[in-house]
Amino acid sequence: MRFFAVTVVGVLIDIALAYALAAYFGMPLWLAASIGFVTAASFNYVAHQLWSFRNGPRQLSADRAFKYAGAALATLVARIAVVALLETLWGGEPALLILILGAGVSFFVNFTLSKFVVFADRTREAS
Repeated sequence: MRFFAVTVVGVLIDIALAYALAAYFGMPLWLAASIGFVTAASFNYVAHQLWSFRNGPRQLSADRAFKYAGAALATLVARIAVVALLETLWGGEPALLILILGAGVSFFVNFTLSKFVVFADRTREAS
């Protein structure tokens, strides 16, 4: 539930920023989605590290930040692929729906990588 709560706030930041960049500044959806994602991913890393994954150490870590950056990159690739595909298929409309669907796919990619790679409880694995 903590992961979900943080992610909901991150998605709101992500989609609001991406939609504003596309709708008000004429930015291509794939670029707007990328900027929204990176902004929200930065927020999410800190919130997940300090609050969501309580089983591991609750302090910021360069090692976990590096792993999270890798997971975020993989998630971003999935997001851009979905947004670009839907933008091509649907001609960019409805933009908000395309952004939401891209975010939905990236949620599952990000959760899986975060839970099993970035914030995995290494003390349990060792025992």
